Amino acid sequence: ACPQLPTSSHSVSVCSGGSMNNPYAMVALPVVLFLFIGNTAARSINETATYQTCINTPSSCTQLLLHSNQLTGTMPSELGILTRITRLGLHDNQLTGTIPSELGALAGLTYMGLDYNLLTGTLPTELGTITNLVEMGLHYNELTGTVPSELGLTGLTWMYCFSNQLTGTLPSELGALTRLTRLFLCNNTGLCGYIPAGVTPRPFSGHCPTALGGTLLGSECPTSPPTGMSPHTYHSE
Repeated sequence: ACPQLPTSSHSVSVCSGGSMNNPYAMVALPVVLFLFIGNTAARSINETATYQTCINTPSSCTQLLLHSNQLTGTMPSELGILTRITRLGLHDNQLTGTIPSELGALAGLTYMGLDYNLLTGTLPTELGTITNLVEMGLHYNELTGTVPSELGLTGLTWMYCFSNQLTGTLPSELGALTRLTRLFLCNNTGLCGYIPAGVTPRPFSGHCPTALGGTLLGSECPTSPPTGMSPHTYHSE
């Protein structure tokens, strides 16, 4: 299970397995960015008036917030032309398909919420070009593959990837995320290994404690960290 960590301004959650009803996974979401647009009659992103307005006048579109609208279908690749948006909120819908690599063109994006959908496929390496990204929510999807090394975005403070089907070890490049305060990776039973050194400014040492599930990211982890990585445990201040 994914137990509740001590209350703190910094949280790292790396346990494997867990319940889909885990209340801890629901806390501290960036609700200030979750604005309900109300296009409940729309069936796809393309059919919403908000999206059409942005596509027709991309130079004046600074945010696209279409969450909680029961939207279906895939994410259009044309999202990549909205280069002036700073917030993209498509969470809490029923979107399918893969995350378009064209999102990498959204250089000014600071918040990206794609969580609570049915997205599949791997994490595009192009997301690593969104250098201004601060908060990224990809949780509660069906994403597969490994965490790309390109996601070592130094401005990230929140990285939510829990409840997917991610596998492999975490890239050492995540050690550059010195501003990270919340890293949630629970319920990715294929993840294994160690948290990269430097991933948070907090003190870490030793192996993963029983309070986080006993093992760090999976049941078949190596007995020693790979080169450039070191084992860490959670400590509260």
